[in-house]
Amino acid sequence: MPSRPELAVAGFYDGIYHFYETANSFLTFGLDRYWRRRAAWTARNAFPGGCRALDVCCGTGDFALALKKAFGGGLTLTGADLSEAMLSSAARKLPGVKLVKAEAKELPFPDDTFDLVTIAFATRNLNIDRDRLLAALREFRRVLKPGGLFLNLETTRPENPAVRFMMRVHVKTLIGLLNLVSPKSRTSYQFLRDTILDFYTAGELSVLLREAGFSTVSSSIICPGAVAVHTARA
Repeated sequence: MPSRPELAVAGFYDGIYHFYETANSFLTFGLDRYWRRRAAWTARNAFPGGCRALDVCCGTGDFALALKKAFGGGLTLTGADLSEAMLSSAARKLPGVKLVKAEAKELPFPDDTFDLVTIAFATRNLNIDRDRLLAALREFRRVLKPGGLFLNLETTRPENPAVRFMMRVHVKTLIGLLNLVSPKSRTSYQFLRDTILDFYTAGELSVLLREAGFSTVSSSIICPGAVAVHTARA
């Protein structure tokens, strides 16, 4: 069963799911759609003949939709999320896609089920502490077939101090504006701010992936330098 911290995170997103996509576009000036498309095509290039995929912490279904568009036919896709509100929104966007309420560390699938496991802009929410994040990463590896691909799209703490400073100013300013527009969601947006600014660098996350048992770990930084795509093999 999910513990209280995981349920609290799901509760944050239950409170803002109506505004989640708008907030993403606002915070990224619409670049989040480009980042998702780019990551989805990275997955597509790894499986040109199609595959069985799981999108973990699928939220309102934006990345799952990007995967479907990139793959066209041949993709058998399942989405999982702990937030019922998010899943209800995803269901409207993804007819025919199997959606499952599940906690990331306790996925209801047998070992070696999927060719591809993805997560987009949600790994930072699993970073309640290092051990919990590692447990989730190990669970993603467990449900992957041997040689299967894990793909992670996430904000990253820039190595460059100047870029890191600009990122902090940008996030704090725009989250502050969101709090003014929707003061009832203040706690949720502050949580979003903190998870973005306190997350790992791309190099640090690569180390965690190896510790979780993945191999062939690689990452690429996407413009403007605060987002990374990681890939790794089970």
